[in-house]
Amino acid sequence: MAATLTKLKGFVQTYQGYNFEDISNAEKDELTSFVSEIVQAMRWEIEEDFYQRHDDPEKNKYIVNIQSQLAYLADEVSGFEDKNVDLVSPAIFDYLLTETFRLLEHLKYYFSDYFDFEAKLPYSYLEWYKKGHVLTNNQLLTKLHETNLDHELIKLIADFNQLDQSEGRFQMKTWKQLDYLVFAIEALIKAFSDPRPADMNLEILKLFVTIDFNSIYVYAYFIKYLERFTLGEGSFQEQQQDLLYILKLFRQVRVDAKVPYDSRVQSLKISVVESLEAELNYLEQREKLYLQNFKATNPESPSKFYFNVAVTLAELMFFFRVMLEVKVIYTKFNSYLYEFISNHIKTERAENISKKSMRNHFNNKPFPDRVVQNVKSWLVKMVAHIDLYYIV
Repeated sequence: MAATLTKLKGFVQTYQGYNFEDISNAEKDELTSFVSEIVQAMRWEIEEDFYQRHDDPEKNKYIVNIQSQLAYLADEVSGFEDKNVDLVSPAIFDYLLTETFRLLEHLKYYFSDYFDFEAKLPYSYLEWYKKGHVLTNNQLLTKLHETNLDHELIKLIADFNQLDQSEGRFQMKTWKQLDYLVFAIEALIKAFSDPRPADMNLEILKLFVTIDFNSIYVYAYFIKYLERFTLGEGSFQEQQQDLLYILKLFRQVRVDAKVPYDSRVQSLKISVVESLEAELNYLEQREKLYLQNFKATNPESPSKFYFNVAVTLAELMFFFRVMLEVKVIYTKFNSYLYEFISNHIKTERAENISKKSMRNHFNNKPFPDRVVQNVKSWLVKMVAHIDLYYIV
């Protein structure tokens, strides 16, 4: 193995800076055949040398060493081409670079138990890889733009699909990261090909949890997604109900990735569940603070938002019932209405406004005629007042 690799290195060093315009096509063909024979010999020798090693540590050391030397050779060839941009680009070096990449892929595929997936990708490998997978990447982009996904989510996936080693949010620097990208793109293409549910955004977020796409940018999108509920116009109960439903969904999602996108941080599922629990806790504390601000600090003294009404408790409860029935006011639970009245309203007779008494009056059927007539008379007065002062 050492002899064939040395021949390959010697070839590169010999022809560095060489002007290939000075040699004939026949000589170029001979050089190409020479490289091809060396590469083929290396494939045979790698397998033969590998099985001569008797234990895993020795095998691992052998494969990692070859992997490292081939990556270095590929970088040297790429660097040579970059330095000689003024010369005619020699096809022999393009061929050598391709064959070196294929040798590395051969190691990765046939000796995966000993391959160093945490090692950096060779310089220019990703550009070479992209040329052979243009169809797959274009297929994802096509399907992506056929959906009604949120614009930010589309951009997130499109950025990930670019396969870049040095720029952008998703830099593919190692063999493991590239394998993850291939796995994720296949999963996304399948998701867009399957029958699409009503909420495709949520479906893709569930997929991200399944494939453990634990990038900081994906997590940041999750946070923005959750803020749609916590910063929306819904009531506390509506927000809480929405978040509890999403929490249930993500707890049920099974992580199905062999490795995460980033092995240095915790799984996306744990991060998302923790964030949902934190949001629910925040909502609960916010609601407690809200209710506390509306309660009197001293039970014997009125609330700072306290006011009197010129009706009895029975008339007040009938009035509120009518407003609820015609949908002038809304409340998810009647107990909230009782809490509000208890803390902020004093009736004409200064009655004992307990929740039990309010509930009894509210559910009283049939309502006494006197109560109905008194409330109606107030409403008639209001209509007459509007007619007199507000209708032109």
